[in-house]
Amino acid sequence: MTDERDTVITALARSLERTQRRLGELDGLVRQLAGDVTRLSRSRPPAGDASASTGEGGRRSTSGGWLLAEHSDPAVTEMAGLVDWVETVFLRYPDAELPSCWLWHPAVVEELWWLRGAHAAAYDDEAGSWQRIGDWHDRYRPGVVKRLRTAVGGCELALHIEGGDAAGPAPVAPLAEAASDVVHAWATRRALPEPTEQQLATAERHDRAQHRKAHR
Repeated sequence: MTDERDTVITALARSLERTQRRLGELDGLVRQLAGDVTRLSRSRPPAGDASASTGEGGRRSTSGGWLLAEHSDPAVTEMAGLVDWVETVFLRYPDAELPSCWLWHPAVVEELWWLRGAHAAAYDDEAGSWQRIGDWHDRYRPGVVKRLRTAVGGCELALHIEGGDAAGPAPVAPLAEAASDVVHAWATRRALPEPTEQQLATAERHDRAQHRKAHR
């Protein structure tokens, strides 16, 4: 009788041990799922807040950067976020500086636009890593600071009024009118057309202007 009772007790103990082990596995699974839900909630905008990630027609307002912004409402939202990020992150570094006219320089806004995106990607809970964070600190941020200093130099808002040095016409691709001839020649015979006298004269004027601009 004692042996039979001991056998039953041993079986019950083993069954209890298996049950406790399964409960531990379930608890670990629940914790993992909770972590996944938390990461997803951080990486997606709140429900109903489509403007945080998309523009008209579902187009992401950041997909083309600032230079290709087409819709004013999402662009305004993104710009507000950029200004906040510039104040909270970018200008916290001692070598970072912005002229008063930084918003009047599309290239400056574009540089800060992508730098903010790289910062968010580096610190993302899922896609981010210490290596990407290091790249942002060692390469991306210093590179942008250097290019901004070169691009704007001692520019100020007063230079953007009509007649000011920074209030020039919109940039135009040189010899754009020759594009169709170049495309046709390359597509039909894998060759390039010989420049005309008019194109050579236009190119010379453009190159002189570029040289003067570079040595101001």
